[in-house]
Formats: sequence, structure tokens, C-alpha cells
Amino acid sequence: MQPPEKIKTAFESLKLAYGAHVELKYLNKRFCIFEATSRYDPSIGRSRKKTNYLGWITAEGIIVPARHRAESKRELERTYLKRIEALETEIKRGGAQAPAAEMQLHLSQEDTKILMALSMNSRLSYGSIGRIAGIRSQSVPYKLKKMEASLGIHYTIEINPTAIGFSTYFIFVKFIDPEPSPESIKAALDGEGLVQLAMLTKGDYDIMMYCVAENNYTLNILLDRIRRHGAFVGVSAIWTVTPVDQSYGFVPFRDKFFDVLKEKVWARSKRNPRPSAHDLLYREYAVLREFNADSTASFSEIDKKYALPMGSAKNAYGKLTSGDTPAILRPTISISNPDLKYVGIILLDIINKKMFMQTRDTHRKYIVDEREAFTNMFSYICDFETPDGIMYIMPVYHEGAMEDTGNSLVGILGGIKAMYVVVRQVLIGSINYRKFDNAYSMQYENLVKNKVIEPKERISYS
Repeated sequence: MQPPEKIKTAFESLKLAYGAHVELKYLNKRFCIFEATSRYDPSIGRSRKKTNYLGWITAEGIIVPARHRAESKRELERTYLKRIEALETEIKRGGAQAPAAEMQLHLSQEDTKILMALSMNSRLSYGSIGRIAGIRSQSVPYKLKKMEASLGIHYTIEINPTAIGFSTYFIFVKFIDPEPSPESIKAALDGEGLVQLAMLTKGDYDIMMYCVAENNYTLNILLDRIRRHGAFVGVSAIWTVTPVDQSYGFVPFRDKFFDVLKEKVWARSKRNPRPSAHDLLYREYAVLREFNADSTASFSEIDKKYALPMGSAKNAYGKLTSGDTPAILRPTISISNPDLKYVGIILLDIINKKMFMQTRDTHRKYIVDEREAFTNMFSYICDFETPDGIMYIMPVYHEGAMEDTGNSLVGILGGIKAMYVVVRQVLIGSINYRKFDNAYSMQYENLVKNKVIEPKERISYS
């Protein structure tokens, strides 16, 4: 009997881990997995084949480990994870090519639920992830490792810039003279810890940069330093700077930013003998930096790395995630290989504020009621001041999707004008792709507050 597509996909993934030594057989109305080994038998003068039952695959492509031996489950998990990690390392080094079936992963509904669970809390246990996705906890590691290798999942945190003393800005550049080379632009920006994202774009702007700064004065110093760099000096261009207020999604922080943040860490002095409630402590800085790099990091390892007393990192994390304005909004993920066609940016200028305000809740509902997919329709949405408007950064998987979305927004909102920008290349930083649960979005909360929709029971991700 030929296995269904989901079972074939799961089995091909398992073969990546075990090589040619794994077989799939249809027995007792199940697709069972066996590891085949051979050993030379001197009594018969040839090798004798031996098979070891490893488990079976459900119709949904879930690998269920054998239960007849306690060690079978551990062996399957240990071997599978170890070999998938080795394959992932080889792919990153360019020493191996991931099969098309792995790189263009056919995600099931359970896979999407796993991505949503991790997007909302990347520190969840396998048991909690399984509960949310509606699958056995034993199946989570296999499905997760498959997605990690194919989608390039990075475990990180969503930081609230305001809570650590930074405002957010976008810088738009339109060249009049010929554009400098991408290499020279990257060299000018790479060392700037306040620049978190820089993109070469096509449309009304040639460069778009997302920056953080403590205030306008600090931003002006940054801007002056960038424009004095050899890549830009003497090159005629129009530079536009606007403060932004992010309302959906986030832009990941670069590790370089934490060199700047370290300067804000409280240090004891005669004038400042005790830290205030707003001061950033060294243990909090350590957690922010380490969790930004890997939100699954161990508290004890952070304590050890930064020579902190035992329990310091855990206490710091509790403080950073609590209060009215927490510094860490959530431990989350960022997908680095979503296999999209391009990144699109929609800029809406608000030309009639009264008409716009009358349709604002319809706009919020459009954002919340997005399509079924493994990433959100929008990666980032913010309000900008100059000119008064809204920016949307979105992954585009199909030609024309950005224009279709823009037309929908124009049809929903009143008093606006739309512009489109296509990202040619991300030079610095990264764009966040994940599956955020929109029931926790600012847009959803405003819709409930305005009694436009009835509140629904939300999934617990704690």
C-alpha cells in the first residue's frame, strides 16, 4: 500500500536522520518504521539482516515512538535530533543541500499551531506545545527540528524599546546622484549599534533604515555620523527622518545594539549609590543580551557566563517581563528562511484624518482577521509622523499580493493614499517572520474595547 503524502514527507525527514537504514512497512493498518541493520554470521557465511521496530507514523505525519521498550523512545529522539542538527550545520556551511521536500516544507495545521505557540512563548515545554497543537508531546521534537532546519527558526525576544529608554525612528533616503555600492553602504552602517535594520529598496526610496535612539539629539549625532561616512559624503540625496510608533510586530535587535546598551547599565557612585527603579542592572542587561541571541538559554548558564550569584538571571527575567511596561514583551521566534518571493512595504499617507478615523476599526479588523498561513500577513506595522501615515512591512509569497493587500487597505480606509516599495536587499539586521496570535494584538484589544467584536477565549501560552 502506498503511503499518503504526509506520511511520505515525515518518513523522508526520518531518512535524513537515519540514512538508508530505515524502512517503512504497512502492518496492522499502520505505517511502521524499522531500523535495518546487518551483521556477519560465521555459521552461514554471510550477513544476517536484523530489523528493530522504532515506531509508526500517523495519517497526519506525526512520528509516534515505540512504547514496548523504554529506551526506544529515548534512542529515537536522541539519534534523530543529533543527525538533523548535523545536517542543519552542513547546510549552513554549504557542505550539503537540503532536499526540496525539506526546504519547501508542507506544513500541517499542527505545524502552524506549533509555530504560533513558539511565536507567543518560545520557552514553552514540549508538553505545553503538544497541548496547544493537539498532538502528543513525544511528537513535538521531531516536528520542531524539521521546521528548524527548513525554516531557519531563531529563538529570540520581543523587546519594548521604550522600556529600556529608546525611541524608534525610520530614515528614508532617495539618491539624486548615482547610488553608492551595497558594500559601501553596509560598511557605513554595520558598526552603528543604533541601526537595527537597513534595506535597499525600489520605489519612492532607495534606502529605508529602522533606528533606535535615546532622543532626537542622539539621533541627529547618529545621522550626522552616517552622512559623513565615505559611502555618502559628497553624494546628493534627500534624507527624511520620522519618529515611528510600532503597533504590530517588531524589528529584531542586532547584537551590536547591546554594546550601546551596556553603557546604560547602572554603576555605583557617590552621586548614585543605589539604583532607581528605572536603572538598568547588569543582570538585566545580561538576560536581555543572551535571550536576544537565544531565548531558550538557561538561567544558570547566564549566571555562570556573567559571574552572577545563583538565581540572578531568573530574578532579572521576572522583572524584565513584569509591570505595566515590561522590557521583554515575550520570548518568541523569527523565521529566517520563509521562502518568499520578496518583501513588500506599503506606505499609506493619511490625507483626510476625519475619514480615516471613521474607518479605523474596520482597518483593525482587517489586520486581526488575516489569512491562514504559517506566517502573519504583516511582519511589522507602525504609525509615522512625517508625513502622517502608516507603514506595513509584509512577506510576499505570490506575485501581486502586495498590490492586492494595498487595494484592500485603500478600499477599507478612507482619506488615504497608498505607495509601494519593494525590498531589493536587506543589508543590516533582519525582518521578523512568525505566527503571532492576533487575539493578543493591540488591534484586537481595541476592537473589544470599542465593542466592535465580542471577546473570545484566548489560548494560554504561559
